[in-house]
Amino acid sequence: MNAAAVLIWLATVAAPLGAIAALLVASRRLYGRRRFVVGTALLGAVAFAPALLLEGFLQRWQGLDKTASSLDAITLVYLFAVAAPLEQGLKVAAVAPVARLRTVDEPLDGIIYAAAAALGFVSVHNAVYLWGRALPSLDIVRALLAVPAHLSFAALWGYALGRERKRPLGGRRFNAAWLCAMLLNGAYDYIVFACRPVALLLAAPMLLGIGFVVFLAARDLLRRGASPQSSERSGRRFRIAPPSLGSVREALRRTERPVTFTWIAFGALVTVGVMTTTLAVAVALGHRFGVDFAAVDRGDASAAAAAPLLLLVAAAIAAFPVAGYLVARASATGSVIEPAASAALAILGSLVLLGLAAPVAVVFATALAPIAFSLACAGAWLGTMR
Repeated sequence: MNAAAVLIWLATVAAPLGAIAALLVASRRLYGRRRFVVGTALLGAVAFAPALLLEGFLQRWQGLDKTASSLDAITLVYLFAVAAPLEQGLKVAAVAPVARLRTVDEPLDGIIYAAAAALGFVSVHNAVYLWGRALPSLDIVRALLAVPAHLSFAALWGYALGRERKRPLGGRRFNAAWLCAMLLNGAYDYIVFACRPVALLLAAPMLLGIGFVVFLAARDLLRRGASPQSSERSGRRFRIAPPSLGSVREALRRTERPVTFTWIAFGALVTVGVMTTTLAVAVALGHRFGVDFAAVDRGDASAAAAAPLLLLVAAAIAAFPVAGYLVARASATGSVIEPAASAALAILGSLVLLGLAAPVAVVFATALAPIAFSLACAGAWLGTMR
């Protein structure tokens, strides 16, 4: 690499290191645990070595490459069955020492340590991934997109770690959060590293959705840590508002009457119908304004392929808040449990149908499913307001 490429490489690798520095400042303001954060970040960086060795061996043995930008089932299986579980498992191993030492004595520590391990891991990942590549290139965008993704995925099980401090590595909440992070990690890697450049556009809504969930989780842990002891340590600078996660859980539990399964089935049909309508409207508008939908199949990396993809994704996602609102108003319920169950049933049915028609599309649908479900709940929330 020439001097300019080396500078670009250093700047890209420094991105997660800058995030670690910001995390150190935050951890010092909250609890003064800088040495534990630094140690966890270093362990996360070291944890990338076994992942690199094992993945490299498997790639050479089977001729696989998760960054080959090719849409094939073998790469898909490799990402979900090997790469994603291995990477998330090694991050947990990096957090294990501080968890076993019972240094997670404040709820937010769970997310802080998980984020430190993820940032250390992705810093070495980016250094290895970009080394020897022609720079500048689209690979820089892929490397930068990996930073918030690894941080957010680790923060999911970091939230469970903060909630279950007496049982730091185990329990149903932690296992479910780790499984969710692993699946999202596999889907995200497939979209960002193994697909055509136009698929990078789907990374933005996925990161926004997961980032919003992490924000709510951090608020919830801050509220739980606002005990008299922690208040004395942090002073009066942190006055946390009631958490949104608690409000959502209350809305999912509260009901003025027994749950009606008929409304759930009817709501799923309404969701599918609204989604079909929005997709049809999007296609009609696309043809009206000359959008070339065949550009997606040709694999063009230009705006000609981005426009139809964004149009269809936006149309599909926009159907869920509308359907959630309609189901909530029609069922006259005081909770969002029935519209939420309807949206989940519609998403599950869509995944099954996509799996039969185009298995590769299941990855994209899985990545967007949390966003669609959240929007359906938001629409239902508005529908319950009298």
